Amino acid sequence: MEEAKKYAKMKKPRTIVISFTSDPYPGIEKEKRLTRRVLEILSFAKQHKILILTKNPMLALRDLSIMKHGDMWLGTTLISVDKTELEPKAPKPSDRRLALYLAKKRGVKTWLSIEPIIPQITDPVEIIECTLDYVDYYVLGSFNYTKILGFEITEDEKKAWYRKHVPKAISLLKSYGKRFFVKKELRRYLEL
Repeated sequence: MEEAKKYAKMKKPRTIVISFTSDPYPGIEKEKRLTRRVLEILSFAKQHKILILTKNPMLALRDLSIMKHGDMWLGTTLISVDKTELEPKAPKPSDRRLALYLAKKRGVKTWLSIEPIIPQITDPVEIIECTLDYVDYYVLGSFNYTKILGFEITEDEKKAWYRKHVPKAISLLKSYGKRFFVKKELRRYLEL
């Protein structure tokens, strides 16, 4: 709470991301409502853009009325339109997409992190095509730590796959006038 109060008092506009290191909407948030209190504090800081990133956006829907008061964006991550094997404890991709759709329908800006883009698993074009109507902003990121996670793919194979598939996704986003950001870890594989 104290950090949120500190940011709320800052005059200089900045982008505040909630959260890249842990999920702000774990199951316990239903009772504790800590994230809700942080958002209530930040909702008065109209000078800042607040990007909320969660794998549990259905729970975040509870806080849409707060998100409407400031420049708050609800976001989630997807690595697939429907596959769940790599994220067995996370809400289904269809539930995450539905939450963004409902948030957008209720007037909240939305964003989607297609990350990590895993060669042969993630189809960024498919994800973009099925979310275009209700996602305002996209982030594209690479698959890091492949060896540590037990994936047998060389850097050259990853580079070739990214160079074949990611430009199609970028072209699609541009053709629809969608704003997007390609993270530097992914950019290094591409000829951008």
